[in-house]
Formats: sequence, C-alpha cells, structure tokens
Amino acid sequence: MVTFRCKRSGNTVSFLLPSDIEGMRKHEGYEEVIEHEKAKTEESPVGDPSESKEVKVLKKRGPKPRSK
Repeated sequence: MVTFRCKRSGNTVSFLLPSDIEGMRKHEGYEEVIEHEKAKTEESPVGDPSESKEVKVLKKRGPKPRSK
C-alpha cells in the first residue's frame, strides 16, 4: 500500500493497485508519503527504551460546569 498527501489540503489517500500508484506518482497535486516510522519499528526491538512515546491529552468539550 502506498500513501499520498494532497499538497493543497493535506488529506491523505492510499492505493494498492500498481496502475493507481503510477498515476498518483505522476500527479502534480500529490506527494508520496514515505513512512519512516514503519522502517524504524522494523529495525528496533519491541520495548526499546530509546523510543519516546508522547501522549496528547485532549480537553473535554462542552460547557463549563457551574460552581456552587
């Protein structure tokens, strides 16, 4: 599977068929996404302590609770 990113919007699409992939590589509005993470995880063992994992905490949406 090969993934491409739209240069204008940033949206990504993935293709499996070789004819679709060749067409997208020729398309000026898209660029191929090279997956560095996949190559990195294949080389490093599971649980490598040098890998840092970031967790993003999202705030709850909605109105603020009333104070009593």
